[in-house]
Amino acid sequence: MLALVALAHAGSIAAQLTSPEITEGQTVDLYVQITDAAVPRPPEVGAADGLRVEFDSRGRTREMINFQTHEIVTFRYKVTALKAGDYDIGPVSVVAGAEKLSAPAVHLKVGARGSTDGVDELLADLPAAELWVGQVAVVHLKLATSRQVVSARWGPPENALLTPEPGLEPITAEYRIGQGGSPLTVEELWYPMRAQKAGKSTLSGGSLLAQYAVRRKRGRSDFFNDLPVFADVENDTLVANALPLVVKALPSEGRPENFSGLVGSFTFEATPSTTQTRVGDTVTVDVTLRGNGSLAGYALPVWSGENFRVYDDTPTTSGRLTDGRVETVAAFKRAVVPAGAGELALPPLEANWFDPATGRYVVERLDPIRLQVTGAATAAALETFDPTGTPQRASVAAEAEDILPVRTQVGLSAPIPGAWAWLTCLPGLGWLGAQAAPHLARRRRAPAAVSFGLADLPDDPEQRLAGLERIFREEAARRLGVAEPEVKRDDVVGLGEEAVVLYRELEQARYRGAIGLPEERLRAWLGRKA
Repeated sequence: MLALVALAHAGSIAAQLTSPEITEGQTVDLYVQITDAAVPRPPEVGAADGLRVEFDSRGRTREMINFQTHEIVTFRYKVTALKAGDYDIGPVSVVAGAEKLSAPAVHLKVGARGSTDGVDELLADLPAAELWVGQVAVVHLKLATSRQVVSARWGPPENALLTPEPGLEPITAEYRIGQGGSPLTVEELWYPMRAQKAGKSTLSGGSLLAQYAVRRKRGRSDFFNDLPVFADVENDTLVANALPLVVKALPSEGRPENFSGLVGSFTFEATPSTTQTRVGDTVTVDVTLRGNGSLAGYALPVWSGENFRVYDDTPTTSGRLTDGRVETVAAFKRAVVPAGAGELALPPLEANWFDPATGRYVVERLDPIRLQVTGAATAAALETFDPTGTPQRASVAAEAEDILPVRTQVGLSAPIPGAWAWLTCLPGLGWLGAQAAPHLARRRRAPAAVSFGLADLPDDPEQRLAGLERIFREEAARRLGVAEPEVKRDDVVGLGEEAVVLYRELEQARYRGAIGLPEERLRAWLGRKA
């Protein structure tokens, strides 16, 4: 451990490594000690390419030297060797008040790691060397070691062409095997990533910070030295091999006009809860999209018709890794309420995607679902959401209802004088006011104008998407004459087909991670008067 001796209260700084020589993947401690100087933050430590320097901790002590008290602040850094070579770390400089302190650079020699035939080596592999934009791939890291692993901390691979897939969680595994008569501990990581832009690059294979148990003699018997509780630990950082990477742009040939953005191999199916129903009853259509890619971006096509109405539940998506393979599922529920008797042929459902296995676009169009509807239409109101924005509503015979509370007992012991009789009306008037207040407030709360414009949108895609959605909702609320929080998906239909399409494109952009923002369409819609 470094110790500094100061002859006076003038500030000083020094730097020292716990070992001047290590091998690739190993980590050494760097101590920077500052004496009698106030430093508010850890000093910057520069390092050449091939080393990784990370601040670890800070400590403060007081020492008596030559009858004088000195304050020593110690900063500890972790220095990890990524590749072999000779390196200078530093110099390290700080400014303490009006004084500048500097410590000379320290030298570190890093030796190459010897060949171990796959043992004690971190190996990385990628199922395909060539990917398509939007494709999800799983990077696999594996370590087999004869040493006892106490803990393992993974460093995921990084590359500008790839991004971690938010819908999937990485998985790890630890197990033991026998090889050549010796037991080995195996650590594995499966890390899902999605290709986000085209190009050629090299994928860093990732790293693993492993803590190994080290047996050291402490004057005890061999029995105690072999127990894990008496073992020390040793840190070692393993760096995986780099992988060549090529990401190709999706082809324009054969691309559907309404391409969903899905990339992968998928299956698509729809099943009604029944094909025999009555007028006014509900039939639930379960739609499932299943595959090995990201499901962001897909939405069911809008249905409309004069002889049925439709309600959609919020879709659910899930994903997981199984034996290193991606499995994703999106489930939709669509409720259909027939309005008249006879055969009802629902519009066909369609999904499209790009299949990396074949390099082609796939359009899956399901056969129309046919329902046999019996019974007659009732006098109840039927509203079919028409993209033209004109609700088709059957007339309803209004019937008077008694909305006043019914009192079964009256406990008045004597007639109330006429001057005070109005007091008996207060409870009923209060109840009527409470019932009418929400309706009156709804009529008053309609926003007068959009709170901010397109020119105020931030550059960040996620924040920009949130701004576009807010502008759309505020303008839709103004045109509908309601408060913004009350704008629902079904309400938008009343604004016309253009508003429905705009709503769907905003929703798809949110599923795609703020890709393909319909900014120009929103600008054009805002320019047209309601």
